[in-house]
Amino acid sequence: MGSQQLSPAEWDVMQALWAAKKATVNDMVARLADEKKWHPKTIRTMLNRLEKKEIVRRDTHDGIIEYEPVLSKEDCVGRASDQFIDRVFDGALAPMVAHFVQQRPLTSEERAELKRILDEEPSDE
Repeated sequence: MGSQQLSPAEWDVMQALWAAKKATVNDMVARLADEKKWHPKTIRTMLNRLEKKEIVRRDTHDGIIEYEPVLSKEDCVGRASDQFIDRVFDGALAPMVAHFVQQRPLTSEERAELKRILDEEPSDE
């Protein structure tokens, strides 16, 4: 995936593909055409674009094209998060967290979870 970002529509396609784990073009059309009001050709185009970005892999078996994710949702979320933090907050986490907490105050449960995470020892990576 490199530095390539997913468009909002590509995120929608990937959400459906992550849920399916593997799907034919027709499966993806069935999942997305009604919900998103997209034409089947649009879905095929997005799957081809995601394949070029090396985010999905296409396999053909007996003339049937199947797509499956190359990257997990966690990988894509992590990369998008890193890109966002770098682009918007110059890579600094504290201003990002402060911004979001000021925009959407935390519930007591969220506050406790954040404190728990911050108190954990960092893992050796």
